[in-house]
Amino acid sequence: MSRFIPISQREERCDISKSVWRTITENYLQQTWKGIQIEKGPMQLAVYPMLVSELKPQTIIELGALKGGSAVWLADHLELFGISGKVYSVDINLSNLDEKAKAYSRINFIEGDCYQLGKTLPPSLMLQLPHPWLIIEDVHTDVVQVMEHFNSNGIETGDYIIIEDTNKIFWEAWSDWDDEELFLRGIRKHGDLKQWLLNHPDEYLVDTLYLDLFGYNCSKNWNSILKKV
Repeated sequence: MSRFIPISQREERCDISKSVWRTITENYLQQTWKGIQIEKGPMQLAVYPMLVSELKPQTIIELGALKGGSAVWLADHLELFGISGKVYSVDINLSNLDEKAKAYSRINFIEGDCYQLGKTLPPSLMLQLPHPWLIIEDVHTDVVQVMEHFNSNGIETGDYIIIEDTNKIFWEAWSDWDDEELFLRGIRKHGDLKQWLLNHPDEYLVDTLYLDLFGYNCSKNWNSILKKV
């Protein structure tokens, strides 16, 4: 089977059961990188460095900064692999950033609303950013709006976009989440993304290497590590 396939050929399932997902993710707030909270699943921590090494992105765009741990982690991997790239990490409120993250010269933290990406990441900025791009969405806002923005503002063949937390079983395992609005947005993410991709056939392909390395869709990202074609 080909490594890169359309989402129409992918199943909506995962080889890891719902009960295991609860166990895997219940201590995610304790995960740190250089003492900074990072909030990445174990499979993401394993495969993202492989993707960075292969793609050699000159620009990494992260939607959702929180304390800055994942931006620091990504910037450190650019340094580790000798890639002269930069991380742009966006959040609506940067007051939670760790002081160690603020000191990183490879990271440009941008305060802005991910519901209004046209203002937060305007076309004038996007056109200046060197390729390849690695875009990582981790804010659980509007997947369709996110895809539309990057699709219309400079994404090129070979660039990657990752929509995180599209695993419906993961969300079902946390059906008692305190933030009901966040839960409902999360449980819809895969369906919204799939419909958008079906409406844009032959534009993006699913990279099965990184999704299925530990079993079918065995990460928090169901069918959502995408390569622009």
